[in-house]
Order: sequence, then C-alpha cells, then structure tokens
Amino acid sequence: MSYRNASQWDEKKEIQCLIIFKKLEAEKFPYGKQMDYCREISKATKLSPGNLSAKVSNYKSVAGINKASNASINTIELYKKYGHLSITKLQNIIGK
Repeated sequence: MSYRNASQWDEKKEIQCLIIFKKLEAEKFPYGKQMDYCREISKATKLSPGNLSAKVSNYKSVAGINKASNASINTIELYKKYGHLSITKLQNIIGK
C-alpha cells in the first residue's frame, strides 16, 4: 500500500474504517450510527469524523451497498484482502 506523506492515512486507519463498515453492516446500517463510530475513532486517528465517514462510505461503495464512488486504490485493495474477515480478526490485525 502506498499513502501520501501528508495524507495522515495508513493501513491501520483504513482497517479501522473497514471495521466500522463491518459493524454497520451487522447492524443493518442504522441511521446516524456511522458518524457516531467515526467520532469515536477520530480522537485516536487525528482524522476528522467527516473524513473517516467518507472512507466508510467508500467501503460501502466497494461492497456494492452504495453507488460507485471515488474509492482509492488502497481502499479497493484492502477490501479485497480483508473484506471477508470478521471484526475480531480485523481488530487482531491492527492490534486491538
């Protein structure tokens, strides 16, 4: 995976957004919950809740839930690599 130095994104943050997507999917995408989850991890990631939420929405698009988006190559590749894993396994990958 390749990330621009100034972007503040890395694989761990991407996987954290994938975990949020997985939680929302399991809960059948309840209204308002996505931003709640994004606010929770924004403190630790130093990324804004809106930026995190946009990434989660990109995972929804890659998974075919939403219309096509401008998902990054990293998001597409991480979904292919990890999208089939459980939340617990994803958490183990990032060390939670």
